[in-house]
Amino acid sequence: MGRAGARSPGRRRQRCQSRGRRRPRAPRRRKAPACRRRRARRRRKKPCPRSLRPEIHECPESQDPCASRDDWRCARSMHEFSAKDIDGHMVNLDKYRGFVCIVTNVASQGKTEVNYTQLVDLHARYAECGLRILAFPCNQFGKQEPGSNEEIKEFAAGYNVKFDMFSKICVNGDDAHPLWKWMKIQPKGKGILGNAIKWNFTKFLIDKNGCVVKRYGPMEEPLVIEKDLPHYF
Repeated sequence: MGRAGARSPGRRRQRCQSRGRRRPRAPRRRKAPACRRRRARRRRKKPCPRSLRPEIHECPESQDPCASRDDWRCARSMHEFSAKDIDGHMVNLDKYRGFVCIVTNVASQGKTEVNYTQLVDLHARYAECGLRILAFPCNQFGKQEPGSNEEIKEFAAGYNVKFDMFSKICVNGDDAHPLWKWMKIQPKGKGILGNAIKWNFTKFLIDKNGCVVKRYGPMEEPLVIEKDLPHYF
C-alpha cells in the first residue's frame, strides 16, 4: 500500500493533539469595493438637514390646561383645556369629566332659531342623564355673530338657554381656540373635504372621557344627535 493508505486515524489524532488542536479558521469575508465603502462613510457622516429633522413636541409636566400652552396637540381629552365663559371667567373643562357633551359654535343669525330651539330641548330632556352643552359664539362665518359677549348672552336668554355659553372665539385659522384645533384633528372629529369648520353650528359629540366620538355638519339639526346619545350615557 502507498503512504496515503498507510496513515491510520490514530496517528492523525495524535498529530492534532500535539499541535494544540487548532480550530480551522473561518473563511474571510470579502471586502466591499473601495468606492462602495467610501459612499457608506459619507452617508454616515452627513448630518440630517435641520429642515428635515422631525420636530419633537414635549408636553411639559404641568397641571396647567393645554389651552394655556402653545402645544395643544399634547392633549388626550377635552378635559385638559380651559376656556372663558360668556362672563369672562376662566373655566377648566375638567369640570365636564363624567358627562356627555355637545360642543358647538353658535351665531345669532342664519339657522339660529332651529339650532337654539333644539339645543335647548335636548338639554332640558337629557341634562339629568348627564348631557352638557358648550356653546361657543363665533363671527367667522358671514359675520353672523357681530355682537359683544354681553349682547350674545342677552340674545341667548331669549331662547331660555340654560346650557353653558362661552366667550366669542375663532374656530379656524392660527387664532382658533386650542380646543377647536384639537377636536378637528381627532380621528372621529375630522370633516369632509378638509378638517376646517365649514359654518356655524358644527357640532362635536364628546364622551364621558373627554374624547371626540362624532362630528355633525352645520346642516345637521341638533335632534339628529339624539339617536346617538344613549350609547354614551
